[in-house]
Amino acid sequence: MRSFIKKDFLLFLRDRKEIIITLSLPILLVIILNFAFAGLIGNDEELSLDLQLAVVNQDNEEDSIAQLREKLIKEASVNEAEADTIVEQMSLFMPTERLVDYLTSNEIREWVTIHSLNYQEAIEKVDSGDLDGLLVIPKGFTVNSLYAAYTKEKPTISLQYQIDKETNHNQILLNIIEGFIDNVNFQYVLQGIEGAEIEEVSVPEGGIEKLSTAGGFTLSQYFTVAMGVLFSLFLAATIGTKTGVEIRQQVFNRIMLTNSNPIQFLIGKIVSTFCLVWLQILIVLVASHLILDVFHGRSATFWVGAIGVVTVFSLAISGLTAVFTSISLRMKNTDAANGIFMLVILLFGIMGGNFVPIYVFPDWLKQVGEWTPNGLSLSMMTNWIQFEELHELLIPSMTLIAFFVLCLVVSLSLYPKRGVTQ
Repeated sequence: MRSFIKKDFLLFLRDRKEIIITLSLPILLVIILNFAFAGLIGNDEELSLDLQLAVVNQDNEEDSIAQLREKLIKEASVNEAEADTIVEQMSLFMPTERLVDYLTSNEIREWVTIHSLNYQEAIEKVDSGDLDGLLVIPKGFTVNSLYAAYTKEKPTISLQYQIDKETNHNQILLNIIEGFIDNVNFQYVLQGIEGAEIEEVSVPEGGIEKLSTAGGFTLSQYFTVAMGVLFSLFLAATIGTKTGVEIRQQVFNRIMLTNSNPIQFLIGKIVSTFCLVWLQILIVLVASHLILDVFHGRSATFWVGAIGVVTVFSLAISGLTAVFTSISLRMKNTDAANGIFMLVILLFGIMGGNFVPIYVFPDWLKQVGEWTPNGLSLSMMTNWIQFEELHELLIPSMTLIAFFVLCLVVSLSLYPKRGVTQ
């Protein structure tokens, strides 16, 4: 077996161009992408926001209590005494007042500036880009909201959030407003449980919450892992195409003439691919860390886990190479075989999130991408970088091992018998 493994290593190492591309290009791309997208995701120490929101209040809260009492008597068939009690309890929470208080609270005020304007002026400022968004509190909103909370009906008057064009800033503002509304609706449901007394409803506290993790996940780390995994796929295709070279040089036929077991040829491809992929990814990870300090402050435990992920991924890629090798030995046209290999690698790279982040895909494509070896390995490394929880790696690792076994079975079933190779 040593002769077969040595043969595959020498066959790869003699192609200096391929070595330079495999080792240098992913590191170069990581450096270029890191500087090109510096500060975009996860590289800033502090989140600095200066959001501008206009609030147009068209509601009249002074008349809301009287209007609510009248509405309860006329439309909800509530007697006057009961209506007075309900109105008194409902007055503990005036949604419009609490919404404005929330938006102008100390926590929110640090990164959101509220402008009280009339509708026409607010529209002009939003259109000119001076404001990120416009929140309209329509007339009758308070009465309608409190009445709907009592009767458990769907409100007919809602807040109106208007923007000129969608940006990250106005999306954040929308999330803030929706968060307030969801919290209020949830507490109204709790207050509406039969037998419960209506109490003052608390509003959510503003601010930025940092989740406790073993470490953040930065864009530099994503580029490092994604490029390392992507070029490992190309390495598998490259080794598969080398089989075509050996066919033209009658290497496979000479092996059979020596009465060697032909399966050793396939095993040599698997072992050499595993070793080359393992070394290639580790070189990319270590070199990127030394140049860009990508994994700053990580413990030895992190590196042990990373090596484990690289190991099972290398095993899966070696199985893919075995399938490519068997196909090459079966096909008459090696160029067509090489085209098929490259198409498979490109599909894996796209679906697995190596070319673009997987979160931009629809949900069904994300699920498909996580079943590719590169997509699953990228997900494993992402979770390991953030949480360093060993149990999160067990099932994905078993999946990659199962992928290797499946590829091995397929390659053996396609592997030509004596005299069948093209």
